[in-house]
Amino acid sequence: MPPPRIRPSLLTMFARARASPRHHLFFHQHQPSSTLSHLHILRSGALPPLTRPFIIALKIFLAVHIVTSYIGSIGKTHGISMVPTIPHSYTTTPLILESRLHRRGRGIKVGDVITYTTPDNPKTMGCKRVIGMSGDFVSVVSVAREDEDLDKDNDEGDWANVKEEVIRVPEGHCWLAGDNLEWSRDSRVFGPVPLNLVKGKVLAVLWPLSDWKVLGGEEALKEPAEEGYEMVVRR
Repeated sequence: MPPPRIRPSLLTMFARARASPRHHLFFHQHQPSSTLSHLHILRSGALPPLTRPFIIALKIFLAVHIVTSYIGSIGKTHGISMVPTIPHSYTTTPLILESRLHRRGRGIKVGDVITYTTPDNPKTMGCKRVIGMSGDFVSVVSVAREDEDLDKDNDEGDWANVKEEVIRVPEGHCWLAGDNLEWSRDSRVFGPVPLNLVKGKVLAVLWPLSDWKVLGGEEALKEPAEEGYEMVVRR
């Protein structure tokens, strides 16, 4: 009668496989194909069906964000403070072309029209003309005070609160004013504006088409006798 057969344990089978050169070669020959199959599965089935459109949309969003934040954008304006340079209408909203390359006051000079964050209300934006840069002297006179009233003393009745002064624009700041001075809230109210609040330079008025124009620099500044702009005295 033959002796009973004892089934080898799993540890014994694994030890024989490691000791056998044939099995050792078998493991090494089949490992690369298994890895390639695993990579193929990852490449073909790792992304859910909705992931690809999401990635495309994310790339488009990032591209638009970079362009509008650091290169240029189209913005809206409201109010009459920049009339007639930027028109005002109750039926349509004017559109302007802004250059973001001039953020934080880079390349800004007297005569440029800029957009900025209002110093006394960071949640609002403004659009005004640069009247003075760092080191410039700006003569500020209330627009309500006519030429014949300039000789009156500041303590004479209606003109007691009217001030006429010359201000030197501090370093790192600019002095802003609206082209429509009588209806403009600008540096005469909140003082010089830090250059780091400048958001961009207005290059053109795009809409309405009847008022389309490219905005220049100092050629837009007129003498105070003509349009009432403040006078700038250079250093």
